[in-house]
Amino acid sequence: MFSLADLFDRVISGFWSGSLENLTGENLSNQCCERALSLLQLADTPLVHGDRLVIRAQNDIPTVATMLAAWHLGLVVVPVKGDASQSAVSAIASDCNAKAIVEGEKVISLATYRPQQRLFELNTPVRVTGVDLALIIYTSGSTGKPKGIMLTHQNVLTSLDSLSQYLRLAETDRILCLSPLSFDYGLYQVLFALKTGCSTILYDKTFNPLHALKVISDQKISVLPIVPAMGAALAKLLTLVKPDLSVLRALTNTGGHLPEYVIRTWKEYCPALDVFSMYGLTECKRALYLEPELWEQKMGSVGKPIPGLDARIFLMDAGSNAYREAEANEIGELFVRGSGVMQAYYDPCAQGGAQIFNGLYRDDNWLATGDLFSRDQEGFYYFRGRSKDLIKQAGFCLFPKDLEAVIDTCPLVHLSVVLGSLDKFQNEVAVCVVELQENTPENQQQLKVWLKENLDADYTPREVRFVESIDLTANGKIDKKKLEQELQA
Repeated sequence: MFSLADLFDRVISGFWSGSLENLTGENLSNQCCERALSLLQLADTPLVHGDRLVIRAQNDIPTVATMLAAWHLGLVVVPVKGDASQSAVSAIASDCNAKAIVEGEKVISLATYRPQQRLFELNTPVRVTGVDLALIIYTSGSTGKPKGIMLTHQNVLTSLDSLSQYLRLAETDRILCLSPLSFDYGLYQVLFALKTGCSTILYDKTFNPLHALKVISDQKISVLPIVPAMGAALAKLLTLVKPDLSVLRALTNTGGHLPEYVIRTWKEYCPALDVFSMYGLTECKRALYLEPELWEQKMGSVGKPIPGLDARIFLMDAGSNAYREAEANEIGELFVRGSGVMQAYYDPCAQGGAQIFNGLYRDDNWLATGDLFSRDQEGFYYFRGRSKDLIKQAGFCLFPKDLEAVIDTCPLVHLSVVLGSLDKFQNEVAVCVVELQENTPENQQQLKVWLKENLDADYTPREVRFVESIDLTANGKIDKKKLEQELQA
């Protein structure tokens, strides 16, 4: 397979052996793809190779068909959440200079589009290749302004091959896609079915753990991709609902650390279940994974580099003004290198996030992730937090992810997040926001006692705030931006 355009041809020609369906049983078919192609070809403004196309993505068959048709035409797909505000969508369309937006059965030309001078004027059809731009995925913005991440067809296909290999995907697998298709984690569940020939079921409703467990059971799901908040919510109901999970073989996780109690709850209910702890970011899709057989032996680790990718921990050497690789157990910034790494941010002036360090030739690049890691003597990696999340409290360096990993082991805790704030003297302090399993005064007091017993005094957050629920972003991650705004209010 040379490009994602080949996926369209597979479905149209009938050579595709996989299955993509929604909860009512509607399937992706060649007719769906042909309708989507006609929709784009009949747009008021002609869409040509290289044009950016914003798609309001729903977890449904028409959305997938539209993406496939767009890639067939050599367009760049820019997926946004279906219910995103018009102002948010307009900002993204303007940022990437999109030519049109697809909303349901309509292709709407955008007045904000700025015609671009092309270096090569062609008079024959363009052939879609692996180096063509396939996707611009916008980050969720939970820690900053959303940035457009440019991925070529080859970037995406490389990541698909690597993930399929270490997840041991087979044509018999049935995947439940709970995440939105505007989120790369959700989109890749669809691409698995199209490329490997397995089956993916699109969860096209608002996430409800009770209903989701019923779907997992009824649909005979074998691979379940989750984010931590989903995993915790589902785990809480396992012993109450008692779903039939006899077919479920693998649980995959992204978007943050999966607490130990959540893993244990799933493993106690499904002893043979493989739980894949992983780390990645949209800029390179996936970087590290832990073999599920080692989940207890290497608790807290996100494993080693995925197939086809190199990962290293570097620190700046002040003396030589160069980067040196960290020693075992030394904390530094994670860098990754491989053909799954993004091309760049669409806006070259985008601040924050990851950073590309160019080497001697076009693909000789290191991606500085902006995340802090350490590596043990056996080469297993441990996430220590985002470099900008480092909190210096009374002279001590506190890494939020380290603290959250400990706090989440308390059976009273459902979700926790540690944030930096300023006290009345403008000193930096750590604040722990906690959603308890049951938010009662007794449990609040018990947790405070537990924290004193389980955290060193110098590394204990100065303040603990109890909330009924911690808000999540559209992608199921903890909405840190909103929490930080509330702390500053």
